[in-house]
Amino acid sequence: MDQLIGSRLREARKNAGMFQADAAEKMEMSRPTLSAIESGKRTVTAEEIIRFAELYHVTSEYLLYGMEESNPQVQRLMSYSRMFAELTTDEQKQIVSMMKNMKDQRSSDD
Repeated sequence: MDQLIGSRLREARKNAGMFQADAAEKMEMSRPTLSAIESGKRTVTAEEIIRFAELYHVTSEYLLYGMEESNPQVQRLMSYSRMFAELTTDEQKQIVSMMKNMKDQRSSDD
């Protein structure tokens, strides 16, 4: 599994036109560490996956599972997910409550 993720990371980096040294610097890690991740010798953390996705302009799902990014719904959901993750716990609870209210309202209108 780590080798598959590493391969996708390497591919995404190359597609972004970046060298390992540049990507490692932006990720605040050594080039040997990035090399170990790309070769599957070092496990990548969830936080690193998110940062790599942002750096390479791909989705986390693509890096983890190889899901194509061309699906607009996946792209939109990933955008929402990133915004949601930046909110405080209280703000997240408010958003979830609003979503539940909207769903309940739609159900009662049917």
